[in-house]
Amino acid sequence: MNRRISGAILAASAAVVAFGPGAPAGAATPFVAPEITFAGTAAGTVTATLRNPNDRGQCWAEAGVGPENNHVFFGDSAPESLADPGKTVVTSLDGLEPGTTITARGGCVNGAEFAFSELVTVNVPTATPSTGSFGF
Repeated sequence: MNRRISGAILAASAAVVAFGPGAPAGAATPFVAPEITFAGTAAGTVTATLRNPNDRGQCWAEAGVGPENNHVFFGDSAPESLADPGKTVVTSLDGLEPGTTITARGGCVNGAEFAFSELVTVNVPTATPSTGSFGF
């Protein structure tokens, strides 16, 4: 029995062998950095609004503080300061030196997967003295 295989079928078969059959159903989506904004919200306080755009893992906000650029986490890494998949949290870093700057970024982790946002500089607000006169 002598059968001929068309060129198109042969080319398609070669592509599957060379490149595989494509992504399997349910393949993981790309793991990306959090969506994050930082703002000075009170004297000595910077607040992060953090959204985890992933379908897995957790995200957090972190900063480099002081002349030694000490590494600290917003919200003291409390569970409520971590964003689960698809969730948004608002978390703060208190007790900063008013009038200074910090460097801040967000990160996400899921096992061996890591993703970080860009590092940004944030101004720490200064105290505004209260006159008690309501502007009069």
